[in-house]
Amino acid sequence: MCIRDSLRKLREKKKLSQGQLSIRSGVNLQTIKAYEQRTRNINHAQGDILNRLANALDCAIEDLLEDDPASRV
Repeated sequence: MCIRDSLRKLREKKKLSQGQLSIRSGVNLQTIKAYEQRTRNINHAQGDILNRLANALDCAIEDLLEDDPASRV
């Protein structure tokens, strides 16, 4: 999923609030907000956080990662 705001779109597709995703995944609510507001780069998240979010959203870790314009050639 090479779109901006992947986490938010996946969360909304599952009809979850940020708080519900936090509870379901065990990831801190402030961390989820930071990824969605792009004040923290989800591409640099720890593997266990990505795994917990992917499990809670029933998606692949790759679906959470955002397209990095700097990596385009």
